[in-house]
Amino acid sequence: MNGFSRRPTGAAEHPAVSAAELLRRRPQRVTITVSWRVREQLQGRADEEGRSLSNLLAFLLEQACAEAEKPKP
Repeated sequence: MNGFSRRPTGAAEHPAVSAAELLRRRPQRVTITVSWRVREQLQGRADEEGRSLSNLLAFLLEQACAEAEKPKP
C-alpha cells in the first residue's frame, strides 16, 4: 500500500485490537509539580542530551516502569 492509506496506524499489526483500544494507547499528557532545583537538574540533562524536557521525562518514566516490571530475584 502507499503512504496515503486510510487504514488506522497499528491496525494491521494488531488485528484483534479494537479502534477504541488503540485510541486509549495513544500518549497521554500528565502534569506534575517538581521543585525548582529538580527542574533545573532535569533541564540541564535534557540540554546535554539534545532532547526536550518532556522527552527526557517520558524516557525516564518508561525506563523506571520497565525496571519495576522486571522479576525480583
